[in-house]
Amino acid sequence: MKRRDVRTVSATVCALVASVGFVLTAGWSLELSAATAALQAAKKNPIASSEASIRAGSLVYAKNCRACHGIQGKGDGTAIPPGVKPANLIAGQWKHGGTDPDLFKTIHDGVAPAFDMQAWGDRLSDDDIWNVINYLRDLQKKVNARSKK
Repeated sequence: MKRRDVRTVSATVCALVASVGFVLTAGWSLELSAATAALQAAKKNPIASSEASIRAGSLVYAKNCRACHGIQGKGDGTAIPPGVKPANLIAGQWKHGGTDPDLFKTIHDGVAPAFDMQAWGDRLSDDDIWNVINYLRDLQKKVNARSKK
């Protein structure tokens, strides 16, 4: 093969690889966008807040969230990575939205670009995340009730 033919083949292969990468990435983005849109359409948590849900959420929180967010959810955990400031989950002020679907998205997808809040959607089921949200709502009520006394 001539040198010129090798360059043409190389350019064609590079263009093909780039095209395939673009198509795969675009398809993945569309899938995420559709999932996010469906989530935003949901106006409330599909799992009713109950003792069982709150208890299940507290177990998931203790295992996965407490190290950074602390026992009472104040963002004062004992294993916070350097340079990270975990959210105070009971203050009622949410940087990335305070509705249940907003909280679900934050827990499920994490917070880009630095991902100080990592994505948990690949490690927790949707039900686990919704139960954690029920637990956080209950925790917020209890801690705020104690501080008003």
